[in-house]
Amino acid sequence: MVLNRFFLLNVFTGIKARGNQCCVLIVDDLSDDESLLRIASDFNLPATTFLKQENSNTFSVRWFAPMAEIELCGHGTLAAAWVANQLFPKEVKFIFNYAAGKLIGVESDGKVELSGTAIISEESAIPDHVKKAFHGKAMAYYPSSNKDLVLFENESDVINMKPDWNALRESDTFGYVITAESKSYDFISRVLLPHINILEDQATGSSHLILTPFWSKRLNKTSMKAYQASERGGQVEVRIKDDLVTLRASCILFGEGSYVGEY
Repeated sequence: MVLNRFFLLNVFTGIKARGNQCCVLIVDDLSDDESLLRIASDFNLPATTFLKQENSNTFSVRWFAPMAEIELCGHGTLAAAWVANQLFPKEVKFIFNYAAGKLIGVESDGKVELSGTAIISEESAIPDHVKKAFHGKAMAYYPSSNKDLVLFENESDVINMKPDWNALRESDTFGYVITAESKSYDFISRVLLPHINILEDQATGSSHLILTPFWSKRLNKTSMKAYQASERGGQVEVRIKDDLVTLRASCILFGEGSYVGEY
């Protein structure tokens, strides 16, 4: 019997039952895709982060949803950085290596900071299925290598939007980030995922790698406050320098234990 320690966290919040949920699991092997997917299915959370320690401050990382692997998961890595800081408090920063690159996590005055490369979106004509899905509210459309950004005129349109999911499924685009300038924050957003069961992500790190350079250019700011206007909600501070985006957010632990890792 192999016991693997796990931690359950809410990310992008300091309040329980808010933000986005994640399990962080410490493992010795990241190579068995089938086993990792089974474990993620058992936890049945939006993301399970698997960490394999390489040295005192460096980890290999993979992320899984209950049904499939996730290519890049920001909230899962923020949770991993929080856990790493609890386990190794003397370390100044933590490096998380994944298939396409690396992310850097640090603890900062009770919050966690995560730095990664900005994802640039370029304006394109608004596709017909997007016009239909958002009932004519889409002002502009910016595809990216991760998710496609859709700009709205008013934050109330983002908050109250009930998309036509069937229209979004007319394209194989993985996800859409709908966003608008905000009165209480610099900008707000929601993340819609029409091809997977959860449909809307509650609080998303990777999407802010797209949103931060977009709004930095639009607002002429390098530091901003953002809110993800999902049912559970999520708050994040962002800043950008050159092509490096840093997210700063709270995490709160709501459970931990040992997982029996053999099948």
